Amino acid sequence: MKHNRIAENQVVQVSPFKTRRITHTDNLMMAVWDFSDGPWPKPEPYHSHPHDQVVYIADGEVEFFIEDESCRLSAGDMIAVPGNLPHTVRLLTPNVRLVDSWTPLREEFL
Repeated sequence: MKHNRIAENQVVQVSPFKTRRITHTDNLMMAVWDFSDGPWPKPEPYHSHPHDQVVYIADGEVEFFIEDESCRLSAGDMIAVPGNLPHTVRLLTPNVRLVDSWTPLREEFL
């Protein structure tokens, strides 16, 4: 059985204020992102990928953008992003934890 306790996961320091922990099967990947540099005056640059993505806001508040639409999300909210759609996020609180799931795997994170 594959299991990952958050305290045991390898932490990847993506930037001075952003970390990532991942777990995956052959077809599904989950990442926990912790941000500590909010709020942001503007969103990150848009990006897209072929993977379907579901985002769960575990802590904090964000503004989430998919193409030309945006919505405000807070702890407990979720949003689904179909593959290939440009999307981004803006932190609205000092600390944010996002839980992302993708299928297929994001090979660049392995």
